[in-house]
Amino acid sequence: MSAAFPPLDWGPLAFAGLVPLALVCRRGSPGRAAAAGAAFGLLFFGLLIPWIHLFGMAAYLLLVFLETAFVAGSLAAGAVMRRRLPEGAGFLAFPVAFLAGEFLRSHAPLGGFPWGGLGYSQHDNLTVLRLASYTGVWGVSLLVALVNALLAEAILAARSAAAGAGPPGLAGLVRAAVAVGLLVVPALLPVISPRGGFASLALVQGNPPQQDPTDPHATDREFLEAQVALTRTLAGSRVALVVWPESSLGHDPFSDPSLLDPLLASIRQMGAAYIVGATLDAPGGRFRNVSLFFRSDGSTAGSYVKMHLVPFGEYVPARRLLAGWIRELDRVPLDGIAGRSPTVFSLPQGAFASVICYETGYPELVRSFVARGARMIVVSTNNSSYLRTAASAQMVAISQLRAAEERMWVAQAALTGISAVIAPSGRVVARTGLFRPALLTPTIRFATGTTVYGRYGDWLPVAVLVAGALALAAPARVWEAVRQRVRATGATETA
Repeated sequence: MSAAFPPLDWGPLAFAGLVPLALVCRRGSPGRAAAAGAAFGLLFFGLLIPWIHLFGMAAYLLLVFLETAFVAGSLAAGAVMRRRLPEGAGFLAFPVAFLAGEFLRSHAPLGGFPWGGLGYSQHDNLTVLRLASYTGVWGVSLLVALVNALLAEAILAARSAAAGAGPPGLAGLVRAAVAVGLLVVPALLPVISPRGGFASLALVQGNPPQQDPTDPHATDREFLEAQVALTRTLAGSRVALVVWPESSLGHDPFSDPSLLDPLLASIRQMGAAYIVGATLDAPGGRFRNVSLFFRSDGSTAGSYVKMHLVPFGEYVPARRLLAGWIRELDRVPLDGIAGRSPTVFSLPQGAFASVICYETGYPELVRSFVARGARMIVVSTNNSSYLRTAASAQMVAISQLRAAEERMWVAQAALTGISAVIAPSGRVVARTGLFRPALLTPTIRFATGTTVYGRYGDWLPVAVLVAGALALAAPARVWEAVRQRVRATGATETA
């Protein structure tokens, strides 16, 4: 399953990678399902996010164990649920439980961790991605889990037939055919296309020099000069919006003229609006991670403060309690202050949002900008800490799902790469490499409407959670009555 994600990125493997796990959960006890889920989770997350160790081995191990606990717990609940469902519907317990666990771990604790959601394995499958505009990434995840469950049912049916304990293998073939059919059903779904104004963008990937610990301000000024020089190569182009990504200004430009003055000069020279990622000072020795929006004359038109800060990256929960015995926390000397609401910016051609880095992993957060009127998404990110690991490619894959969910253009500008331009279908139309200066100059089109997911949000995982809770909470006698009714109906039809 880990091979279905970047860096290997063999997406089709996801439709069979869970079959062994589904087989155990279909036949095993809750304890056995939990043990299988734990074995799966430890290997899957261990292979998927090894780049977390760059922030400390303790962080890596803790995160792997935490995510694994959600998988193990949800599959144990699924095994209980399976025993209560009628025999013909028992296979549904696995995809329902897996999606419920995925949704819960994407939101808790401390805001959750969405990496490794099954749906992201299909970021290049444009047929399946049509489903995302109705259900969000959750529907794609459910589809992947359901196909695996059906293939597991087909194997069980074939085993029964081979052992003479069941009818010929027709039942297994039917289940396998249904699994394959589910992969093409999304192609029948109608989707919207952007029909608004066109705009030319410039995504500037400056690739900052290595930080000088003795004089970080000098490093900031050196990088600013490189950003200005790279942007200057666009002079004479008709660009509506220039994007300097997250952390382009590592210190508060409004308190340092040596940063602000060259920036304003660049804006006036280009005659274009700018989005600039900056770190602003905040009271109490804290900071805000901000996207600043400048008009073409250099005046400030607005700002967005990052709402979803990275725990143990941009702030330390329970710092007083933990700082004394976890030495790695010294790498996070200051705590960020989170923003409270989404901010939408406007160009003459349309409105857009500028979400920051990690926030692209949260579909409901991106949707909140769309609800405020955004019709194009800029993802501004600084991936320099991840070096040359798969983290940057995995982030692009996640942004592809955001584009498919909202059927909007997504422009991802990264400080050190990977920057990418993503069409509303989810297809990457342009991308850069890592750790080299680069420019992307796409022409995008603003959306004029919203998708089903954009209007109704996370209706599918909420429905799955409610259905799963009801299945677990209903008295055993209720399910026994349901099973008897199913058997009686089957006997009547046979007669």
